[in-house]
Amino acid sequence: MLSNKEMRILKKIMMVIFLFIITNSIKAQEKLPYQNSKLKIEERINDLLPRMTLEEKVELVTGDKIPAKGVIGSEGIKRLNIPGFKIEHGPYAFKGWFRPNEAKEMGTYFPVSIAQASTWDRPLIQEINAAMASEMKASGGQANAGPAMNIIRDPRGGRSFEYFTEDPFLNGEVAKAYTLGLQSQKIMANLKHYVCNNQEFNRHKLNIIVNERTLREIYLPGFKKAIQEGGAWSVMGAYNKVNDIYSCENPFLLNKILREDWGFKGFVLSDWSGTHSTANSANAGLDMEMPRERWYGKKLIKALENGEVTEQTINKMTGNLLRGMFWSGAFDTKPSLDKSILHNKKHLKIAREASAKSMVLLKNDAQVLPFNADKIKKIAVIGPNGNYGIHYNNGQYNPHLLQGGGSAFVEVKEHLMITPFQGIKNNVEKDVKVTYSPGSYAESGCGIIPVKYIKTPNGKPGLLATYFNNNSKNRKEVKREIDLVVSKVWTKELDIPEAGNEKDDLSRFSAQWSGILTAPATRNYTFSVRNSAGSAKLFINDKLIASNKNGNWLDWNGMGSIELEAGNQYKIRAEYAKSGPRADFRLGWDYENVAWLEQAKKIAKEADAVILTVGLSGHMGEREAGDRNHLRLFPAQENLINEIAKINKNTVVTIIAGGAIDMRNWLPNVSSVLMAWYPGEQGGNGLADVLFGKVNPSAKLTITFPKSLEQYPKDFHSRGDRNEYKEGLYVGYRYFDKFKKETLFPFGHGLSYTNFKYSKLKVSKKKSSTKVSVNIENTGSFDGADVVQLYVRDIESSVDRPLKELKEFKKIYLKKGEKKTIEFNLTKSAFAFWDSVSKDWKLESGEFEILIGKSSENIALKKVIKL
Repeated sequence: MLSNKEMRILKKIMMVIFLFIITNSIKAQEKLPYQNSKLKIEERINDLLPRMTLEEKVELVTGDKIPAKGVIGSEGIKRLNIPGFKIEHGPYAFKGWFRPNEAKEMGTYFPVSIAQASTWDRPLIQEINAAMASEMKASGGQANAGPAMNIIRDPRGGRSFEYFTEDPFLNGEVAKAYTLGLQSQKIMANLKHYVCNNQEFNRHKLNIIVNERTLREIYLPGFKKAIQEGGAWSVMGAYNKVNDIYSCENPFLLNKILREDWGFKGFVLSDWSGTHSTANSANAGLDMEMPRERWYGKKLIKALENGEVTEQTINKMTGNLLRGMFWSGAFDTKPSLDKSILHNKKHLKIAREASAKSMVLLKNDAQVLPFNADKIKKIAVIGPNGNYGIHYNNGQYNPHLLQGGGSAFVEVKEHLMITPFQGIKNNVEKDVKVTYSPGSYAESGCGIIPVKYIKTPNGKPGLLATYFNNNSKNRKEVKREIDLVVSKVWTKELDIPEAGNEKDDLSRFSAQWSGILTAPATRNYTFSVRNSAGSAKLFINDKLIASNKNGNWLDWNGMGSIELEAGNQYKIRAEYAKSGPRADFRLGWDYENVAWLEQAKKIAKEADAVILTVGLSGHMGEREAGDRNHLRLFPAQENLINEIAKINKNTVVTIIAGGAIDMRNWLPNVSSVLMAWYPGEQGGNGLADVLFGKVNPSAKLTITFPKSLEQYPKDFHSRGDRNEYKEGLYVGYRYFDKFKKETLFPFGHGLSYTNFKYSKLKVSKKKSSTKVSVNIENTGSFDGADVVQLYVRDIESSVDRPLKELKEFKKIYLKKGEKKTIEFNLTKSAFAFWDSVSKDWKLESGEFEILIGKSSENIALKKVIKL
């Protein structure tokens, strides 16, 4: 029996245990509401917000970019077990981190965004992006920096490959499918760049002047549909201004349209370094600054203390972000960190299917395609985009050859990238001989000058390099060396130009290379000075041959030509002056093209079929932060096409690029042209599937291919700080219709190996909708798919309206000889326009024309109805 003293001690112990249990039970109950996944999201937010300090709320909405910790977003709040917010960088492939201090792991590289859109296949687009999202989820990601969905207003746009289309209706349908696929895996879609980021040049300062009707009818519908029907959880503000106000602090865009008109409940984050203020941005509706603290953080707390921002606003900002995080399951499920999901067999199969189904057959005279495998024993794959080699990037592997550049770029490992040459070899019988020749240098058609042709002033191999301490007139020599080749990169290339470039750690400098050049043959030589962030010049015998004063991301090449005689020696001098964060310079010429062209002509003559692969690249031609100066392939590639076309009529020109190409100098000379876009890591296999008829091409252009840039107004693209959208609604095919301009290939164009016949168009009106039906029959000898496109024309209107506008489409698969009836249901919105007086959508009574077409120009059936 216990003594009284022992009893007192026992009671004290029991009381301590009781208090411990009660205290921890209370603590558990305090944690329970916002950690309980069974509660509604709003209940969890309302419980968590009061527990957060002001500093914690501001910390959560102030982005961090800490690659070593695998964070691009926000680190989270440890005290309350709020997880970090992690954005993965799409928009067509996962790239990110798994564990802290691990090397980046890249996911499956699917066809780029414009290629996906070219399928016009909603279920396939959903499937692609669900697969990509599962790879993001496996690394602990909660959101994807995509879809990128700006209207392709100008074909020069450096990021056209990241976008979908020139048409607002198609833009919405593709963005909706993309969003549904992505978010099926609980990865938030991040719609970007909101709005009017339609050119890359000077995007940080550019002021877009555009009227509200044009915004509502052209540039906003895609975002609206992805939000209201796709359920997108986040939006990224653009760099540019819209009507004098930066997009990321524009209350009309962020509060009036997004929140009030569309009922958006998610969160808005800035493009990387796209924030320009504290109070204005927060009050306008910018919930999160990315990628680091510049205007939020301490400045946001100070703005609150000064009365410029209310605590209610900060609560709203934090709540918007938490809403998406709760939806994504970030509070409830730990990431699996499963690398086996990357590049798995299912995803590679989807990538291959998507690649083949995204390729647009632009021309197929004489039915060159599909190739008859039984009759082909020798295949020549020719062209700089057909394989890697010395003709591209000095022989160093770089996946930019088959994709665009910038923040979307994916560092795919070489063994995963199936080039056109490899894809053809993979898919032919063993007795079929497949040979490859580049035909010319890639990109500009110029490459580095081999050392055997150059020597220093005192006769040593190479050129004498002299470096100076700055790029002004009062510079001092600081270093001399001999360079065997002149190809220099002094800083690491950044995927995202704005991330980490505020301070330039390298001093501004200048350099000069001098020596003697011996001409190997008598001919006209083309030289190039390629540089970024500076100015470059090339002199032969003290005569200026080539120069480049721009040195931005896409204006890299200054080119010029001069006649040189075999065996003669010429003084050569190249100069470079660095003026920005990145230091890059290359001196090149085109002489190796002579031998490569002869080699290509030889194998073309011997081949039963030629796959001629030409195009651009993200290394120099198409990438973020710059726009193309022209739409043509460089002269070396155009010459290659024309020369090979003379030799072998069984030639298919395959274009690897992300936007429209000016083909005027060679299209009449070739029989078959296939637009392969940037087709993903399975692109070579997908190409083979199309060429040999395993897949019947069914893709359609989502943009108009103009004949030339001269068809657009001179001020269409701005080189200054202001761009007025004077064309209004007349973007893409609407512009070509309005001004009766002839296209190279129209919007919606795309051929098949079979034929489709449309008939029996019927239209019936109901109280709130219009029902349209049409018969389609496969009258050819191949199974295949077609995209039935429905356009609407307002015959008589009180306001100026486009001659036709896409309002519906359906992709239909038919076996040869099969016939089906397609039905569309048009709501009133298909006939309405934005009324600038009432500030609302307006439907006028009167006659409308329903047009069924195979493209915007190839209209097969028409019917007039009265509403």
